[in-house]
Amino acid sequence: MTYDDTGRIGGKPWLPPVGTSLGAMRWLRKDMPWVKDYLGLPEIRTCLAPGISGTIAWGGRVVAKMTETIATARSLPHWRLEDGFLRSVQLGKSGALPFSIVADDLALSTDASKASRLERIIAEMSNYGGQEARDVRDAIVLHGLSKYNHLPHREPKFEASGKRRILLIDQVKGDVSVPLSLGSSASFGAMLDDALASGAQCIVRTHPDVIAGYRKGYLTEVAAGRAGVTLSAEPVSAASILKVVDEVWTVASQFGFDALLRGVPVRCYAAPFYSGWGLTDDHMSEHARAIVSKRRGIKRSIDQLTAAAFIHYPIYRDTETRQVSDVFHAIDAIVAGRARL
Repeated sequence: MTYDDTGRIGGKPWLPPVGTSLGAMRWLRKDMPWVKDYLGLPEIRTCLAPGISGTIAWGGRVVAKMTETIATARSLPHWRLEDGFLRSVQLGKSGALPFSIVADDLALSTDASKASRLERIIAEMSNYGGQEARDVRDAIVLHGLSKYNHLPHREPKFEASGKRRILLIDQVKGDVSVPLSLGSSASFGAMLDDALASGAQCIVRTHPDVIAGYRKGYLTEVAAGRAGVTLSAEPVSAASILKVVDEVWTVASQFGFDALLRGVPVRCYAAPFYSGWGLTDDHMSEHARAIVSKRRGIKRSIDQLTAAAFIHYPIYRDTETRQVSDVFHAIDAIVAGRARL
């Protein structure tokens, strides 16, 4: 598949033609009016309107499921919207617009129960990620970038123990990526138990939304009562932490992908999009393994995942002008935005 079709929204061949009339629930139209600009639409209509050619919804919560149900009932195609993997300087909850979004015709990128468009792209990649992918990865690593980029680059204050240092990534309760990735509260419990049994220095990293006071995490309260665990809520960047840990263990967080980009070993206790390609130590449940192994049996390089996740899958826009952009412009804009903090 080619990933540049100028006649399609965002240049993506799996999206509808430019100018297609799409519908959505009132929540998206009212609270996220900028979505129409990212999709190059003059307006987004109600998903019950006559004459629309498809529906869109953000994320995987109840409203999104309702929209997809309506699309199915009306025999209309449906696209699932999410933030891209290189989003912004500030958190989305602060009102910062994203430099990238994704629109998937098959499934959310976090949904391991079925093949998303991202998974299809990874599976169909050629043998090499290409120089462009290497340039993207080099730039992300050089500038210490992640999905969100508001936290400062400074060395975290971890106790020097002389032991192998494992970073365990907490996630927020209610995050749909956990069940969609075929994980659960039990996955976090198993991860914590295994880490403590390993004899390593165990550090639990709290999610940025938890640090900011927006949400509660799976691991933080449980781990706080366990001997041998250090809780890390220090407001420093993911890149800073990844420089001083030996391994990253996660259920389904993008933090694991950040670690892979930097060559840090990753263990997964569920099935995030970057697992199952020979790059991660997979400790997902047997149920999850049975599902994803049917589709992710081939090995892929980190540059191939980089090309899929940062180049081919997202739609990039300049957050001020709403003009079509690309991953390199997004990187430059985020670096400039960080310099103004």
